[in-house]
Amino acid sequence: SLVQSRKNLEKMSSKRQKKLQARKNQTLEEQEDEIEYVPRDAKVKITWPRTLAGIDDSKFICIWPNNINSKKTIIRGRRIAKEAGCEDPLVHEMSEVCQYYKLTHVVEPYKQIPRDFNFYPGRIKVQLVDENGKIMNQEVPNRRSLMLKMGELIPKLASRKKKQQQDHQAGIGTSGTLTTGAAGGNKKKGKKKGRR
Repeated sequence: SLVQSRKNLEKMSSKRQKKLQARKNQTLEEQEDEIEYVPRDAKVKITWPRTLAGIDDSKFICIWPNNINSKKTIIRGRRIAKEAGCEDPLVHEMSEVCQYYKLTHVVEPYKQIPRDFNFYPGRIKVQLVDENGKIMNQEVPNRRSLMLKMGELIPKLASRKKKQQQDHQAGIGTSGTLTTGAAGGNKKKGKKKGRR
């Protein structure tokens, strides 16, 4: 019986060693398969049309999503009237408008506006005039007219309408969130205090 117990111990120890070795091998394989996290590079640029990749964009005008966001204040970067803007524009939507007008532009998706770090990242640089000073598209001769066109066309984009339908089907509709938030109302009543 003593001999059998020793054999059992040897079997158990060899099984245990095999399990430990298998675990070590598995963790080594997992470490090899893991993708290292690389932080977003603010220097990433996407040029439209693609054939002009690497173009010098130092003389392009710069437009941030906050410039046309109707929810933002002037202090936070809005540059057009609230009525002319649109709610929460994204950089790729702004790019679609520039493509519609056939304007050469560069999308920098990871740049952040210095005035508002808590919002959607990205900016777009647009070429409105060529090297000779000639306007590229007569419908958008300057920055302001381009921002107004973006505010007008972005709500009409198919991608935005599709997203709104998905939100509505999920029951997240924007009007529902606004009414539920305002219904609670913890307002203090009483006299207002004057200067002291």
